[in-house]
Amino acid sequence: MLLIAESVYAVPGMSVGRIYVIAGRDGLALVDTSLSPQTPERLEPQLHRHGYTLDDIRHILITHAHPDHIGGLAAFQQRINARTAVHRRDAPIVRGEQPQPRPRPEDVRDLSRLMLYGPTMPPPIPARVDRELTGGDTLDEILPGLEVVETFGHSPGHVAFWWPDKRLLFAGDVVMHLPWTLALPIAAFTQDMAEEKRSVLKIADLNPDILCPGHGRPITGGAGAALRRLAQRLKR
Repeated sequence: MLLIAESVYAVPGMSVGRIYVIAGRDGLALVDTSLSPQTPERLEPQLHRHGYTLDDIRHILITHAHPDHIGGLAAFQQRINARTAVHRRDAPIVRGEQPQPRPRPEDVRDLSRLMLYGPTMPPPIPARVDRELTGGDTLDEILPGLEVVETFGHSPGHVAFWWPDKRLLFAGDVVMHLPWTLALPIAAFTQDMAEEKRSVLKIADLNPDILCPGHGRPITGGAGAALRRLAQRLKR
């Protein structure tokens, strides 16, 4: 695990979908669980190197219910007694009660449209939801002032988690950090791209210093400027 801010670690070596570990007030919290059911086994030795075990995980925060972010959730729940929090709109998808919605083909253009007709990831094993989140909820038991920010578009109930004390944003897939720039998520996997773009403008207004995306390296300084550059491109 790589320390990227006070109490916050990025976890390398996952299959698809980056996860983060928070050393908070009430033990450890995970942000997302990657794609693979083997995620607990991949995380365990990294926790040990920092003096923790899987049993120290008390909370699991889910940014959205795509397979590469909830694929390991059921496996974690089988191993540990951690409370899982998901936005109320995505909670039925996590529980397996609803399928993951996809964009309308007429709303997807160019090469991304071809991806609509390609193979898809198998649905994850249904998992438990202990708390249904809404925008503005605070998670003080994890970090003081940690706030749920609704960032819909990529999924119906996509959220980011904002820690204003450190100006740190766990962004999920609102943006991807490519090697050369920030970018929108892939259109073929984004339910409502117009709403997604509004969510980018919303997080740019937060002006975070540290950005923890679901795909790509964390930005550990000056993230607000990078987000504003993306926002300006979207306004053209």
